[in-house]
Amino acid sequence: MTAEAMPVELLLRNLKLRPSMFFLDGSFAQYVAFLSGFDASSRATEFPLLDGFAEWISAHTRSGQNLTWPTLVLRSIWPEWNGSASDWSKLDLISEKHAVRALFELLATYKQIDPGTLHLATDGTS
Repeated sequence: MTAEAMPVELLLRNLKLRPSMFFLDGSFAQYVAFLSGFDASSRATEFPLLDGFAEWISAHTRSGQNLTWPTLVLRSIWPEWNGSASDWSKLDLISEKHAVRALFELLATYKQIDPGTLHLATDGTS
C-alpha cells in the first residue's frame, strides 16, 4: 500500500460509512458536491483526489469524453442517462442507493482500493 492510498482509502471509507461525519445526508448529489470540492482543494497537493477520474471512467464505461464524471457514474448504471445535475435530486430511494454504490465502486476501482474496505457488499445489498 502506498503512502497516498491509505488516506484516500480512509477518506472514502468514512464517507461511505459515516456521511453525517462530513455533514452529508448520503445522497448522490451531496457526495458529488463534497468530492468535487475536496478534489479542487487537493489539486494544490501532490495527490489530487480525482485527477484523471473523468478520463478513466469515460474509457471504463465507453461513454462520451465530453461528459462530467457524475454523469459518467450514472451512465455506468443507466447507459441511456441524459439527465442534468438537477435530475440527481429526482432519483428515487432505490436509484439513489444504486448511484451511491456505483460511485464508490468506481472510485475504489480507480484508486485501486479493495471494495471490501469500503464495505461494498458483493451481493448488492450496500
